[in-house]
Amino acid sequence: MRNNFEVEVAALRSDNFQPFGYLKVANELLSNPVQERLGRELIIRALNERTKFDSYEKILKGLVRKAGLYPYLLSEFDSRTAYEDFVLEMYRSDHAPEFVFHSLQFRIYRLLLAGHNVVLSAPTSMGKSAIVDALLANGDYRRIVIVVPTIALIDETRRRICAKFSEHYDVIHHTSQVPRKKKRTVYILTQERVNERQDIKNIDLFIIDEFYKLAFHGAPDERAIALNIALSKLLVASKQFYMIGPNIDEIRGLGNFNKKYYFIPANFNTVAVNVSEYNIKPNDEAEKRSCLLNILEVDRNKKGGQGQTIIYCKSPHAAAEIARFLASAAVSNELDSGYVKWVCKNYSSYWSYSIAISNGIGIHHGALPRAIQQHTVEMFNRKEISLLICTSTIIEGVNTNAENVIIYDNRNGVGSIDRFTHNNIKGRAGRMKVHFVGNVHCLETVPVDTLASRVVDIPLGMQDESIPFNMLAGIDAGHIDPIVAERYETFLSTNLVPIWMLKKHSSFHTDQLKELVEFVEGLNVNDFRTLCFSGFPNASAVELICVALRLIASPSLRNSSLHFDSEELKNKFTAYLFAKTHQDYVNAAIEWLVENRATSEISDSIDRELKIIRNIFGFTIPKVLSLLEDTINFVREARAPNVQAAKFNLMMAIFENNHLPSNFAALEEMGIPIQTLEKIQSERLAKVELNVLVRYFSWNFNNFELFDDLDKDFVRNALLPSAKRTREGPTLWQRVSD
Repeated sequence: MRNNFEVEVAALRSDNFQPFGYLKVANELLSNPVQERLGRELIIRALNERTKFDSYEKILKGLVRKAGLYPYLLSEFDSRTAYEDFVLEMYRSDHAPEFVFHSLQFRIYRLLLAGHNVVLSAPTSMGKSAIVDALLANGDYRRIVIVVPTIALIDETRRRICAKFSEHYDVIHHTSQVPRKKKRTVYILTQERVNERQDIKNIDLFIIDEFYKLAFHGAPDERAIALNIALSKLLVASKQFYMIGPNIDEIRGLGNFNKKYYFIPANFNTVAVNVSEYNIKPNDEAEKRSCLLNILEVDRNKKGGQGQTIIYCKSPHAAAEIARFLASAAVSNELDSGYVKWVCKNYSSYWSYSIAISNGIGIHHGALPRAIQQHTVEMFNRKEISLLICTSTIIEGVNTNAENVIIYDNRNGVGSIDRFTHNNIKGRAGRMKVHFVGNVHCLETVPVDTLASRVVDIPLGMQDESIPFNMLAGIDAGHIDPIVAERYETFLSTNLVPIWMLKKHSSFHTDQLKELVEFVEGLNVNDFRTLCFSGFPNASAVELICVALRLIASPSLRNSSLHFDSEELKNKFTAYLFAKTHQDYVNAAIEWLVENRATSEISDSIDRELKIIRNIFGFTIPKVLSLLEDTINFVREARAPNVQAAKFNLMMAIFENNHLPSNFAALEEMGIPIQTLEKIQSERLAKVELNVLVRYFSWNFNNFELFDDLDKDFVRNALLPSAKRTREGPTLWQRVSD
């Protein structure tokens, strides 16, 4: 049957195409459970070539129904029989009449409504998140937790849910927010934020998006450990779960918690994909670039314009190199917008992102400021730009309307990607109701399929002697396997670090915590007293803090490829801490780079600086400062109880919140640039609860004198659902000032 499928796909493009024979093969494939996916793909391709089936519309509609593609029955046909309308009503959401399920969505939805736990493994385009929206619309769940892997996905999910359900649910996505007791609540959090919150109790349903990230790939990493700890917490706190991820064959370890569940590995496709393989050697840049230009040219000529295309590459540096190459080849139209001018002004015209966007090319990677990431994806989805060069950020679930995906590298950083990750990238091509058929171009040889890439092992449920102690400290005591319990108890009885500190700082390896306790205990009297301060540190305290940073955060510094030496770390720590604002630091850093680096080095240096701000200042340093504060105060109780306690909350807030108040930092996560927020921040607004601040911004941003049109666009896009972007409301200034 596979041969018949390939013959019909080829025939669809030919001049002597026979639609009846094509639909006959599609029907035969749909009737065979093993080949059903191929039959569904033939139907999707037929919908993409509707005019060729005008004489067979009745048969095509019947096969759309047989394939379970009910949303297409609604969107692609102007006329339907009474029976077809009856079928649509059966698959229409009771609480969201505009939404029609396809057959797999409906099956999952009904299982969840019946109270069952579900682990769904399905293609990216299957519409897994639509099931979540339908559950929210149903209203049976009062408290839901949605766990996503990145802050970017927090914001994307927040926007989607707020646009539909803000009147019915409190949406909690930031640590500063407190839910109202009598209101339905949806938490949208990363695993770290789940573990930080104390109010994750009495949950009706939790959802883990991209559940495959629970698995350890090689040595346990802190984010996978944090996700397993979050899973443990949620299994105890919640009545039901729904876990979502891309295609795998098996999940192991989840059955050890007396929780029955349905594991549904489904190849249910809602788009078709054409895959082209070129088998170019990884280091043959000349051939890969030539091939890239040819692919873009063919697509441009075929459509009379460039189709929406994602180019995946291995690193931010590689993205910058490809962007410069494509800009020099003039593959896109130049942009001369207010946004382009804003980027050049606030960063640099030498920066690769500035060069790319001014040439109509987007770049997306993890070190970019969040507002730039989000604005770039919005420009791509609005077709203001047609090329988007991405690193692994594109496989974190960020939704795009891409028709084409070009996999330029088979690497992520310095490591190779496996078949599972490769398939995940391919899954970004095509989008239901946007592009029936996606195109994937694999420049290098496709990775070999292996069993390991198709199985997800959950460490929480598969504990052995290699399980990290910091993970055991973080999980619920009832989830500690008897196999490791005795070893863990022995560790606790001989360890220098108290159990409360192990639990609170479980993202650190226990050896790191032990080293820090030994470091603090070994300080002389003067150095120890130097660290017992509140507010800002003096020069001696900065020296000691940076020693501690290098002592226990060195893996983070290495993994970020930043290669700090002691002097640079101290200088940057001091410069950021004592800068007047975040932008003052950025301006000074870029000005120094422009004056002291060769022109060819400036862009990479800016990317490195932004990576420091995001990864080290915004993430690593606040975590280390929190641990160092607790360690100092733990040692102080025994060594010098009369000395004042260390209080590092001011320093932590400056680094974690980019010199902004906590509620303003939440607005930055939501897509408003720091540069815009700095114009309007004040002590008065800093005291306002986040939800009130959001409403105040939403209703009054057009009246802010310091805001230009672009500032207003940033606020409008970040805070207002598209349906409400012209809404006016009463001023909240009186409430704010009170």
